[in-house]
Amino acid sequence: MTNVPNGPTRSPSCYPARSAWSNSSDGAESTVEIPVQLASERTDPRTSNAALVQKYDAVAYAAQSNALSHPEHMAVVATLFGLEPADVASCHVLELGCSNGANLLPMAANLPEAHFVGCDLSPRAIAAARRSLAELGLDNVAFFQGDLSALPEAMGEFDYVIAHGVYSWVPASVREAMFALAGRRLKHDGVMFVSYNVYPGCHVRQAVWEVLRLHIERIDGAPARLEAARAFAAALAEPGATQNPVDALLRHEFKRVAQITDSALYHDDLAEPNDPVYFREFAAHAARHGLKFLAEAKLAMTQADASPSMQRFLAGRDRIEREQLLDFAQLRRFRQSLLCRADSATGFAIAPERVAPMWIGASAQLLRTVAEGKPPVGAGQAGAPTSDEEWMLAIAPETMPVSDVAARLAWSPPAETRRSLEAILVDACVQGSLRLSLRPPALVAVAGDRPKAGSFARWQAGHGVAVTNLQHETMQVRDANALRLLALLDGNRTRGELTLAMVDALPGWERAAVAQRIDEYLAQFGKLALLVA
Repeated sequence: MTNVPNGPTRSPSCYPARSAWSNSSDGAESTVEIPVQLASERTDPRTSNAALVQKYDAVAYAAQSNALSHPEHMAVVATLFGLEPADVASCHVLELGCSNGANLLPMAANLPEAHFVGCDLSPRAIAAARRSLAELGLDNVAFFQGDLSALPEAMGEFDYVIAHGVYSWVPASVREAMFALAGRRLKHDGVMFVSYNVYPGCHVRQAVWEVLRLHIERIDGAPARLEAARAFAAALAEPGATQNPVDALLRHEFKRVAQITDSALYHDDLAEPNDPVYFREFAAHAARHGLKFLAEAKLAMTQADASPSMQRFLAGRDRIEREQLLDFAQLRRFRQSLLCRADSATGFAIAPERVAPMWIGASAQLLRTVAEGKPPVGAGQAGAPTSDEEWMLAIAPETMPVSDVAARLAWSPPAETRRSLEAILVDACVQGSLRLSLRPPALVAVAGDRPKAGSFARWQAGHGVAVTNLQHETMQVRDANALRLLALLDGNRTRGELTLAMVDALPGWERAAVAQRIDEYLAQFGKLALLVA
């Protein structure tokens, strides 16, 4: 079930002109309905298309950006593992389960020469996405409402496919259709992002889910069900008469559930379907459609942080077995995996030498650690340039070429380590203190005479407290004056003009005090990766 633009059929390898990527919701487009569900699923009130849409409309899904799903990040990881991914600046991206466009639209705003397609089953979500698209004035995005199997063949193939929050939360036939689509439409060196719940960690979560579902099964209405589930979870989180490790583990999970947002509780913990899998089952499913596991999007999960005994179990295993054993060892409950075509030439491990042409800078994790007053984790171990870590923070969020790092630090590898700088920088990225990119990000740390923020963040500032920065990270800005200023940063106003515009927002303030406050805001915006050149 999807909306198909009018016009002649194009070959699957071609993209229609941008003018054909209609996003109107005025009925100008024809509608083709192609069911992808098994008969049993169509009649099951919990998993039919109508039921899934109703659930997502009953409680708004709090969609936001996911930095790990950004094509730039996927391209970095793919490059490290031996692929030659498409140039992100002009790539073609498909997001399945795009919701209201919160993940796709900031990508499109910051990559004007790339092409984006979003698909979602919810009419309400797609209507919201199209309204946002119209306000933003972007011409490189198309949104389609309906079953993913009906995505027009005329849209061709894609360099990057994103399926965040889909795989575990849809019926089996939709999972099948999702991989079938990716198997047909992912380009040769393309990359697919898939998030999903996994065992064995989800066995603990599943016990909590079942308890809460049983407790609320006779309660009608989403608000009442949420209230009852949250209250019961909070009660079960309190220590009881017996104390044992299993009790503590379950209490911790009940406490987590009692504190999460309505959106997370309703669309994850209380969701039906919600089907975790073992990693090897996921990999086998992908393989049946000509796809293979490339890596975890979160590089830290590529590190085998296991005991010596577990390391012996891992030795000699193939990659799928090794990943499954690591899930067992670390009780993993959630994965964000990258897939590629089965015939793509990839490596088993990261190739450090492939870092050489990249750019590097401080990660959001490092910046948060420093902001919280904690000692930062060094850029690496055993000879890494930890004593000069300040350089990363000084230029953040800007980056520098990896080729300039050694000269900047006047650093050479200690003889006893025999490790290249590239290998040590890879370690730092895996640990989370540094981040890599294939090109310098289009941002600045220091505001100019006519400060300018990213267009998507400026638009968001007029619509709420959620703001997505140029590193595709969403933050909550609850200072109304900061949001007012952010919305004004279109690059046309001088600091003096910004001061005059903000005087009315700060009644009783002297002009000099307003100017000082603006300087403080701009400094914060720079560090938060909100400013462009």
